[in-house]
This record gives sequence, C-alpha cells and structure tokens, in this order.
Amino acid sequence: MKDKIKIHFIGISGIGMSGIAELMQDKGYQIQGSDIILNENTKRLKKKGIKFFLGHSKKNIKSVTAVVFSSAIKKNNPEIKAAVSKKIPILSRADMLAELMKNKKSIAIAGSHGKTTTTSMVGNILNQSNLDPTIVNGGIINSLSKNNKYGKGEWMVVEADESDGSFLKIPHQISIITNLDIEHLDYYKSKDNLIQSFESFINMLPFYGTAIICFDDKNLKSIIKKNKTRNIITYSIKNKKADVFIYDIVKNTKKTSFKLKINNNKIIHHNNYKFTLNAIGYHNVLNATASIIASKLVGVNNILINKALNSYIGVKRRFSYLGKKNKAFIYDDYAHHPTEISATLDAAKNLNNNIVVVFQPHRYSRTKILLNEFIIVLSKIPNLIILDTYSAGEKLIKGSTSKDIYLKISKKNKNVIHLKNLNYLEKILIKYTITNNTIIFMGAGSISNIAKKYINN
Repeated sequence: MKDKIKIHFIGISGIGMSGIAELMQDKGYQIQGSDIILNENTKRLKKKGIKFFLGHSKKNIKSVTAVVFSSAIKKNNPEIKAAVSKKIPILSRADMLAELMKNKKSIAIAGSHGKTTTTSMVGNILNQSNLDPTIVNGGIINSLSKNNKYGKGEWMVVEADESDGSFLKIPHQISIITNLDIEHLDYYKSKDNLIQSFESFINMLPFYGTAIICFDDKNLKSIIKKNKTRNIITYSIKNKKADVFIYDIVKNTKKTSFKLKINNNKIIHHNNYKFTLNAIGYHNVLNATASIIASKLVGVNNILINKALNSYIGVKRRFSYLGKKNKAFIYDDYAHHPTEISATLDAAKNLNNNIVVVFQPHRYSRTKILLNEFIIVLSKIPNLIILDTYSAGEKLIKGSTSKDIYLKISKKNKNVIHLKNLNYLEKILIKYTITNNTIIFMGAGSISNIAKKYINN
C-alpha cells in the first residue's frame, strides 16, 4: 500500500525536510522533492534514489498523493498553487513529523540552544542500548553521517523546532527544554508570546508524561514556578535544590567527567556514579545531564548510558575539528547567538591555546535585537575577524550590519578586523598559524564553506 503513495516535498534540501523525506522513504513510501538549491542533503537523498527537481514548477507534482512544504515556502509557490487547484492534500513539515510520531512513544527536545546536540545524545544512548529508536534531528549526527534514523523500536527522538511555533504540533511523552532565550520575534512578535508557547509545549504532555527542564535558565525558572499540572524534573549545574544537581565536574582537553545528585525519587540512581562525556564545555554537561535523565526514564541503566556518552562523537558544526593549518587548530562552529558564542568560547578555553574567531553575523533582524549582547560577548575575543552579514534573504537594516558591530567593538579592541573581501582572509590569518592557536570559524550562514575552503587551500 505504502509503495503506491507518492509524497512530494517542497524545499527538500532543508535539513529538517531532508530528514523527514528520508525517513518516509525508509518506511516504504515513494518520495520526491524540489528546491532552488542542490546541497549535501539533496545529494544524500539522490544517492538513495529519491527524485529531485531543481526549481519549483507545477509540472513537478504530477500524480502525487500528498505535498509537504517547509516553513520557508510561500503561499504563492507554483507547486502549492497547483496542489490547491488539484485538491491534493497539503501538509506542513511539522504535520508530517507529527504523523510519523503517532505510533511511537516520543522524546521531544526543545530550547533556544543545544537541542540538536541533546537530540543526538539521547538518540545515541538509546541506539547503543539496542532500543533501535527512530531519530529526527536538526543537524548531521556524526555517528550516522545524516540527521535521521529509521528504527523499529517503540521510541522516537525528535528535535522540536520552536522558531515557527511548529513544536506545538508534536505529540510526546517526554520532553526536554534546554533553555529559553528571546529569539524568533519575527514570528512571535513579543517575549510574552514566545514564553507562552513554551508553557503550551509543556502542557501538551499527557498526565503521565514528564518535562525535563534546565533550572539554570531564568526564563524557564519562571515557567517552572507557574506550572501546577505537569510532572517536571529540573536539572542544574548551579542550584543544589534542583531535582538533579551536577557536581564534581572534571575537565580536560577532550573529555568531561561529572556526577549527579538525584533529589527526585522518580529516578533510580547511585549518587556516586561518575559519567564521562566525550565533549567539552559546561553547556555540553547540561545537555548530557538532560539526556541521562530522559534515558533513565526510558529504562536505560548507568553503564549503558555512560558507554554511549564516552563514545559520543557529536554533531556536525558543533565545535567540529577540521584539521591543522601549519601549527594552528581549525574548528567550525554553528554559534550565531550571543549565548551560543559564549558557550563555544568557554569550551575552547579547555584547549589552552590563544583563541582567534572568524565570525559571520547571521540575519540583520537578529543583530538589531541583540546588538548590545553581541558587543558584550564579541568584545571579549582578543583576536576577532568579522565578515559581512549573511542576510538569509533579509533586507538590510540600518545600524544592524557587521560594520556596525565592528565600529562598536573597535572602540574597546583595536585588534578587531572587519573583512569585506574574503580573498584577504588567508593573508590575515597566516600570522596566527605560526603558533598553536585555536582558530574558530563561527556562524550559521556560509561560514562553514569558507572554513572548509580555508583548510583545504
């Protein structure tokens, strides 16, 4: 029956859409899709035999059963219009993901930062514990070389995207909320609306479900205090009153060990048990702790959890080591928000090298809203090169460009450089490659390709 159903994905090159398309094919459906770009995601799908159309045209949806669209697709898209006229069922990406989750028990991971890493950690633990989970993530999981996995087990692990409110369509029994920063106001319009959406996400849980929430986040702390109707387990690196308190943190250049003190009788645990994570940074200790709690609720024991964390190899573009350039160590990182930049810099300090950052701002709207926060965190970087803003299709907003960031930082730091011409990047960086510096290419736009081109020259 499934092999007779043909589903067309509009915007199939996107990380979220490509993962769901691949899962649907693994389940036995006929899958095809279109996009205006051909990227690594699309190439992976094509290798699996998924038909790809470059560009959007009404001809692309001949004889399809259903159409799925990403949040980037406009209502006047020719394929959307053709589907409407032909009365073909149309679903959003979130609707299709919710459909996939109906016959599974699900763990949904939300939050402004860290949800991709946490999703990969939970998925890795359940996978290595032979629970054969289905996984849908917002980034490439290094151990899978893709962002999804079709499993026959009863559990599904899903990254829940709050950027367009679509996480409110995802059914789940366990949720993780890593943090809550004031982001995506282009969609939510106000801080109150954003916070209310996370409250709604918690209230979606069934009466027997559990929300695992970071107690160190001030916005989440206020939500926790207001909640009267759902089971919540809190975790913290700062507050001993949390249900799960992290202590005895020991860091080295590659791994971090820590212990957990459990103050909640719903979780069976030996308080002197030491976990070792194959990653660095306090933010990753928090992500790992949330993953441990979720895995324990599912029924995984400490030994299996620790084995999975010890062998964890991360997500692409999350402080990913690209290689050496002369004596310098080159990293690629997705950080594009002040909170994320701060977390990456904290992790990088464990390497005990001087830090050099090549930063590409992402979206004028984000820069406008968070300009002061960007100035504060970027001013702490002694060696900073700022590239032109990656607009992501936005129109220029005066006072919110990379040059504006540079002009404010240059008053405090004379070593900051605003680089408009990428042809000069290698010449500028050469002095930093003579010694053991850590050079981090940072941002959410085209910066990853710039980093790869630099390391391969």
